[in-house]
Amino acid sequence: MKCPSAYHKFACFFAAAILTAVPSLHADSADNKPAGESNGEIVIIAAGDIMLSGSSIPVLEKKGYDFAFSDESLAKLIKTADISVANLEYPITKKGKPHKDKKFVFKGSVKSFRAIKDAGFDMLCLANNHIMDYGEKGLSSTLQVCRKYGMICTGAGENLSQACNTGIIERRGIRVALLSYSMTFPKEYWATDETPGTAYGDKLTVVEDIALARQIADIVMVGFHWGAELMTEPKPYQVEMAHLAVESGADIVMGHHPHVPQGIEIYKGRPVFYSLGNYAFGSYSKNSPVSFIARITADKNGVTGIRIYPVIVDNFRTGFKPEAAENEEAMLIINYLGELSLPFGTSIIYKNGTGEIVK
Repeated sequence: MKCPSAYHKFACFFAAAILTAVPSLHADSADNKPAGESNGEIVIIAAGDIMLSGSSIPVLEKKGYDFAFSDESLAKLIKTADISVANLEYPITKKGKPHKDKKFVFKGSVKSFRAIKDAGFDMLCLANNHIMDYGEKGLSSTLQVCRKYGMICTGAGENLSQACNTGIIERRGIRVALLSYSMTFPKEYWATDETPGTAYGDKLTVVEDIALARQIADIVMVGFHWGAELMTEPKPYQVEMAHLAVESGADIVMGHHPHVPQGIEIYKGRPVFYSLGNYAFGSYSKNSPVSFIARITADKNGVTGIRIYPVIVDNFRTGFKPEAAENEEAMLIINYLGELSLPFGTSIIYKNGTGEIVK
């Protein structure tokens, strides 16, 4: 078996194992999400990239877009969490023209977005290198759909001020904020004072936005679209920005864009997920077979616990439906995430198909 060099030795090891192993935005708590932990904690689910477009369209048009979220174990995790958040990697639009200089451009339907909402997601990061694939009209349509379905979407807007808006959700008396930033090209996707686009994560903006969010929220989450595709280690600037975000008041840092997992760091007691990898991503790639979602418990004082759930995202195998990894596969993924996290001094203990992070 020839292994793609871009995805580390683990891709070959895991593939072989498979062959042998069988103004701010605000939403209140009145949207029928279940209660969190009985001891005053809430549960937050952090997932990676969602893109229900591209190669997945023929399959999902036939089976229904809900199929992408039909794995029972993962569906229960997302729906029973107090807050579930992910990265929306495509515009929801029938309008606009595709960016002429990009090899891959995506757009999707309202029914695909409705499936994301019905799956139980509450908050979405829009700051990425695809949300402007169909220009200003595509982004405007996406923002309208977010508002129509009551989804808190941050990181993009009609101008820079709107793109930097803080999304707020309150659950059981705990207010949770979301900010998101893109540090990926093309540069023309970045919003300015006069033009729509994504919020670029320059240091001053990030520090100021987090400081404002801290004044109105108990828990502050920050999403960054950063790094290099298929790179399993964060670049130095990712580490620098993650540390800056935590030092400025962020409780949870979530990374997207590499399409593969990167290591997890506990910095000053706060989790940094340098890359959550793909979640429901509509492309065929042997380079992105696995990922994870993080189940985070928190109270008004911050994060109280983290559990990692390994996920199979190899669409050649799953047909565009992420599947919860089990048994030997789950152990392989958790052990691999543990290896990626060792440089940060993070210990991930495998337990009953999941990974527990020991802070």
